[in-house]
Amino acid sequence: MQVDTIIKNCKIVRHDGILDAGLAIKRGKIVALAKESELPDAKTIIDGKGNFVIPGVVDAHVHLQYPPGVDPESNIQAETRACAAGGCTTLIHLLAPADNIKDQAKQFVGLYEQNAYVDLALSARIYTRENISQISEIYDFGINSVKLLLPYKGSEAVWKGRVGGIDDGIVYLTFKEVAKLAKQGRDVFVRVHCENVEIFLEMKNEFLEKGMEPDSWNEVRTRVCEQESMQKCLYLARITGCPIYVVHMTVKEGLNLLAKAKAQGVNVMTETCIQYLTQNTDNVDPILSKVNPPIREVRDNEKLWEALRDENIDVVATDHAPVPKSMKQEFWQAVPGMPGSETFLPLMLSEGVNKGRISLERLVDVCCYRPARKFGLAPKKGVLDIGADAGLVLVDLEKEETAPENPKYSNSDFSTVAGKNIKGWPILTMLRGKIVAQDQKIIGESGYGRYVPGR
Repeated sequence: MQVDTIIKNCKIVRHDGILDAGLAIKRGKIVALAKESELPDAKTIIDGKGNFVIPGVVDAHVHLQYPPGVDPESNIQAETRACAAGGCTTLIHLLAPADNIKDQAKQFVGLYEQNAYVDLALSARIYTRENISQISEIYDFGINSVKLLLPYKGSEAVWKGRVGGIDDGIVYLTFKEVAKLAKQGRDVFVRVHCENVEIFLEMKNEFLEKGMEPDSWNEVRTRVCEQESMQKCLYLARITGCPIYVVHMTVKEGLNLLAKAKAQGVNVMTETCIQYLTQNTDNVDPILSKVNPPIREVRDNEKLWEALRDENIDVVATDHAPVPKSMKQEFWQAVPGMPGSETFLPLMLSEGVNKGRISLERLVDVCCYRPARKFGLAPKKGVLDIGADAGLVLVDLEKEETAPENPKYSNSDFSTVAGKNIKGWPILTMLRGKIVAQDQKIIGESGYGRYVPGR
């Protein structure tokens, strides 16, 4: 048998171990994992030079239709190039609010497949009772998760004039509907952004009334906001039987809440993001780093790393939001969000693996394997197995570079890790058997990315 490509002289990293082997690819699929002497003939041979091959990153949390009013075509092209350069081969995009979610999804997929460099899965937002009634329909379209953005209401609503936010009634009804579908055997769940907006608004008013500007967003949007909201969601999940997924957890106190909920039988997974592992109030610009929930303290960084190592956090993502610097000029008016795709994997390699906080196998587990399984993308994505899509990344753990002042590809024209020395970089990204990026340079073509329904 002759195959299209083999990668030799490398180590294959899976979530459950490392193989001293190469791999063979034919028609975009992995067809063999074997010792070099046992690999078939190939048209193309890639020398791994002793480096590690990992599955392509599955970024579970990306915003391509953000900030509001941005040209979606431009964002799709720019941000999927950023993903490819950073070693991400599949992203999970959160759809913008819509009266008819399925129609919005179809429209977005059409635009995406004309412009994208990497593959796509989708998650939907729930804002209305009409949206709740659509959950079963969008599941059949391949969307197996819906998201509740609890802190966006009133003056904090993302799409002002269109969305006034959701109340606890919408949360409860969504949980009940998803619990019903889950009991029918559908692998569906609710993603929750846990922050109490009422507490935040009172804190904000205190600062404004005194004419003060805080040193960090963390001082206003305090950890209490996250803890209270998380506790409420875990309780509602318990009494309804709804599977939930807590997005971008930031505070160490949340770990105790999770442990208690799991002991009570709550079906819950949790995600943190690379910025909450590597950035803190001591090392970031308070305006450029303004995100929801906020960047926390050094103590939270270390507790999150410990939880990640001990398998008490399930997924690491980016919450990538390509906000331009022009929207980050004044503290109170600055639009929340920051780029993360291009440096996500490098930072996980540098700050996690190379500093001994987690193993390379654990990185694959939380950045590739688990998100692929949770969002219904396995066994195509997130694994290096025979029959899986040949989406993979060749990484050099010894390569050192300084993070650039600005992202190379994202429409976001600033970086919150600019100037940081990073050890460990992707040197080749492959999607369905084709090289899409090499040494952070784009090789792939616009329109190669495909929608992958969650099943």
